[in-house]
Amino acid sequence: MNKRFFNFDEREFNTFRSLCTVMYLLTIFALIVIQLYRQFVLHQPQEAWNDIAMLLTANILFLFGLTLYLTGAINPREIKLRNLLVGYAMNLVQVWDSLSTVVIISGILVLALGLIAYLGNRRIDKQIS
Repeated sequence: MNKRFFNFDEREFNTFRSLCTVMYLLTIFALIVIQLYRQFVLHQPQEAWNDIAMLLTANILFLFGLTLYLTGAINPREIKLRNLLVGYAMNLVQVWDSLSTVVIISGILVLALGLIAYLGNRRIDKQIS
């Protein structure tokens, strides 16, 4: 027999989805608080909380990527290159010591998230047509 454990209608599914979203965000914020507490209050070495920081980074980047892809709300073709360059130029003064690392990693992330947003926008356009 192929019986599903949960038989949700549309209203119940939306409620379930909202509940899962709230619980996911609460988990992310709890991990942030735990990581900051261990770093700044307990003054633990980086090795003690580095795993939480990496987990948070991967989760948040995955969340941003999925949001950009599934909503298709941001069209990278409408973003002006001038605005991106001004943003980078303003940050150069603040992060001069670690300039190359910050620029390379953030550039790769911007390109990856821009590609995801572009694919999501194309997917939404195809669904509309």
